[in-house]
Amino acid sequence: MKKIPFILSAILIGCSSSYAGDAPKNLDAGGVTLNIGGEIMLEGIAIEGRCINQANPADVFANELTDTNAGTITADLESLGFATGSTLTDDATYTFEPSPCGANDVHETFPKFEFSKELTFDLSAQLYNGLGITFKDTLNLADIDDEEDDFELSLGGAFGSIKIQDKTSAVDSMLVGTSGSGADTAITVTSDGHVTATSGNDAGLGITYFTPSFGGVGLAFGYNPNIDSSGLDTSEFRDTYSVGFGYETFIGDVVLSLGGGIEKAVSETDTPANCLTTDLSAAESATSSSDFFGGLYGSSRCGDETLSAIGADIGFGDYTLSSAFSNLDSTEGSDMSVWSFGIARTINQTDYTVGYTQETLSYARDKTSGTAVEDQSSILMLEANKPLGEGVDLGLNISNTEVDNASEELGNGPQDAWRAGVSVTLGF
Repeated sequence: MKKIPFILSAILIGCSSSYAGDAPKNLDAGGVTLNIGGEIMLEGIAIEGRCINQANPADVFANELTDTNAGTITADLESLGFATGSTLTDDATYTFEPSPCGANDVHETFPKFEFSKELTFDLSAQLYNGLGITFKDTLNLADIDDEEDDFELSLGGAFGSIKIQDKTSAVDSMLVGTSGSGADTAITVTSDGHVTATSGNDAGLGITYFTPSFGGVGLAFGYNPNIDSSGLDTSEFRDTYSVGFGYETFIGDVVLSLGGGIEKAVSETDTPANCLTTDLSAAESATSSSDFFGGLYGSSRCGDETLSAIGADIGFGDYTLSSAFSNLDSTEGSDMSVWSFGIARTINQTDYTVGYTQETLSYARDKTSGTAVEDQSSILMLEANKPLGEGVDLGLNISNTEVDNASEELGNGPQDAWRAGVSVTLGF
């Protein structure tokens, strides 16, 4: 059966103890196999740089719009693309993002411990006609509601395979080259890894068909009929389609893998006019610089969405080079792009991965000066994993994150923070 780990993590400058759990249940009756595993994680985290002093409120409005009078405000708004005669209340000051630690002059202490636990169920059966059927479900015992829809059902045979799963797409299934991205970080980042689905796959069950591989080439076709899973035509996104591809070949001792795809989601409700109206309303009601920027320049997705992603892995000897790029474009709203690069190597049975990721949120509208408005995160990470014995691994993870949000120009400015941890993994 597939091993599903119990994870116990502890801080770099601490010590850790681990206890093996009971053996998993493995039931086999009449061609039906049920595997039950789980994961328990106690993580100790060291963080440096997360706590910052709170910036004082500032006159962000006057910095972004000419507030001489109502006429100059309207003129600037019209130049940004808002409707003729649009206006905003000239608020004297806006607040900035609060320190994640609360009051000023608060500093991190470590280790900081976090605990999580989950169960995984894997049911498989072989039918008389040669078809195989598999059902998988993961239950997060620390937050049951968080993963109540985290399951998949697949049917496979000579024709290929069909997978039904919540929040998935052909792009998500086929993208490779993402090693070195999606690291745990000390502070909130722009995207938290590659974008692998549009809003048309944010909810509701999707179906993906995978063709058999021919000459190293495999294709995947995804479809999500309705993000509300209600069967009604009131859902904002209906009939979301995706296409993915994968290719693998050998060139001497070098293994080359390519994968990616495209997804298209058409909004049934968003129009250029109501996207602008929604943004203007958000800017009017804003009390923070972040919300004001979000409304004035458009930080949210709006309209139709197109996702494109491609990645590659190149393996030779003990080395693997990985790189991927993903971009989600919304016709009337913001765009998100993520690029990553990673190097992995195995030395003395220890797997090392070094990666760099750059995540950029491009707002829908430039400033009146023509300057682009962007939020950007840069993440550098290191991971190491070493087996200590049968089913027991020792892991290390370190990341440095720099976040530069446009709305913090007069406030906190760019922020830089470190995160580190050590883990012991028990698998069965």
